[in-house]
Parts: sequence; structure tokens; C-alpha cells
Amino acid sequence: MKNFMWKLSAVTIVVGLLAANPAAAATKLRLSCPSAMNNPTCMPAEVFAKEAERLTNGSLAIQIFPAGQLGKAKEAIQQMQAGIIDIVVESLENYTAYVKDLNIIGWGFAFRDADHFNTFLESPSGDAIFAEMDEKHGMVFLSRNWRKLPRVVVSTKPVFTPENLTGLKFRVPSIPTYIRTWQTLGANPSQVAWADTFQALKTGVVDAMESPFDSVAAQKFHVAAPYVTMTNHVFTAITLAFNAKKFHGLSQDEQAALRTAADKASEYSVELARDSSDDIAKTVMDDGGYIITLKPSAFQKKLRAATDEQEAAGMWRKGLFEEIQKM
Repeated sequence: MKNFMWKLSAVTIVVGLLAANPAAAATKLRLSCPSAMNNPTCMPAEVFAKEAERLTNGSLAIQIFPAGQLGKAKEAIQQMQAGIIDIVVESLENYTAYVKDLNIIGWGFAFRDADHFNTFLESPSGDAIFAEMDEKHGMVFLSRNWRKLPRVVVSTKPVFTPENLTGLKFRVPSIPTYIRTWQTLGANPSQVAWADTFQALKTGVVDAMESPFDSVAAQKFHVAAPYVTMTNHVFTAITLAFNAKKFHGLSQDEQAALRTAADKASEYSVELARDSSDDIAKTVMDDGGYIITLKPSAFQKKLRAATDEQEAAGMWRKGLFEEIQKM
């Protein structure tokens, strides 16, 4: 009897310890992020993790692995699908292999501005894309659009119109929609490694490039090519994707807390984008560079025929481009 009472007391002590320290029984989740923790791509992830832990009273503990430690881009996404990683922060454009309609986001000048782009992501068309991700590919997107600054043109000569692009040796990443966009606009696309781009601009190997605006000052591209044109030709979303099996296996309260935490991180990403845009523009001008703003209508007009060709070739479903323009 004494032995039984001792065992019962031991069990009671263990249960009591767990109740006093719920974090000890927390579900641990691994989150992969491609950039350093002080990069605007990953900073919202920290807000998400802390808020999720707070809202669940410690029943969820999210560990962030920054700088692509667990794999980068497609590799990280595949590991998340397989359940090796629980959560992945990545650019939406890295999911085009799963749903072809996402190719539209890499087509130049498809969106008027950031609000138009966000409207598309939150529209029934966007809902259909993300529902397919969940149902067919095992991924739940808690955030569709952590704000990231759009892509711009950096050049050794000012660019105001499509005609200013004619014949320019233009560094473009090896993405088919990107290459076709700049070919159509009259530039001469060139493949240069990202790490070699500054030197290529400085020595005249290329005359211009397209780049995320937040990379311009970070990589000092404006020092080699002082004209930064705010073409905003591609809007990039950073997404928060969760392994579907893992997510649906959590309690309803935990799922709701994760969605709320993701919304909080989204709000923070908007602030980050706004503040960093102002800081980058100031850095460019302080260093003797120029910020050029323009209306995209002339570029859109020149691209229209090629847009129809892309759609006819099956890059995205028929009618999607017009549907977006009416939003």
C-alpha cells in the first residue's frame, strides 16, 4: 500500500510540474526563413513566433532557423511538404511550379500598385489558388502577403519610357516571364550572376538591371548605376506556409491563434516596407543617385501583345489577366 501511495504521489508531482510549466509540454515547431533575422523578410517571422506563443499560453513554441539553414527556396518548400520542416517563409513566386496561375505575378506591369496586387491575392481567384495549395499540395498559407518592396530598374542612363530601354544590356534573372518582359520592352537581356552584378554595372558589361528595391542600397548598385527608376514592375509577396497535416492536427484554438499571429506579423511587414522604402530612397539620393518615378501605362501598352501570347501559351489560365485588370 505504501508503495502504491508513493507511486501515486510521484505521478501527482509530475502532473503538478507540467501544469505549473505548460511550456514543458509545448508543441515545438520549426520555421525556415531564407534571410538573416535582421532582414525585413524574416523580421515579421519573429513577431509571428512570439505572438503565437503568447496567444497559446506557451502550448506552441516556434523555433526560427534563419539564413536558409534548413534549405533555401524550393528545397525548403519541399521539406515543408514532407513534414520535415513545419513552417516556411518564402517568396510567393517560388510556388509557381505548384499552381500555374501564379506565373502572372512574375509578368511585368501586371499590377497597378501594391494595393491592386493585394486585392488579387485576397480575391476569389487568389482564394482558389491557395485552396489548391492546401487540397492538392499539402500546404496551408497563413499569410499570403507579408509586404516586400517591389522590383525596380537600376541603370547607368535614366529610364523614363520604354524607348529608353532600347538596346540596353540588361541583367535579368533566368526566369522566363522576366526575360520575356524585358525583351518585349526592347532591352537586351543578359545573364550575370547576382554576386557579379555590381562589377558588371561598373565596368559596362551591363547597362542596367532589375532588382528588388530593398537590394539597391544593400548591394550599393546605385553607386555603379545612379539612376533608380521606380517601375514597380513586379510586386513580390512573402508568404507563411504551414505543413497542412501538421496544421490540421493542432487544436482549433491553436489554429486560430496562429492565424491571428500571422495577421499581426502582416501588419508589421507593412510598417517595415514603408519605413525601409523611405530609408533606401534617402540613401540613394545622399550618395548622389536619382530616384525616378513614372506612370506604367506606356510599358503596359507595349507589353499587351506579349501578354496575350503568354496567356495563349498556357502560362496562366485564359482570361486571368483581364480579370485582374478589372479588380
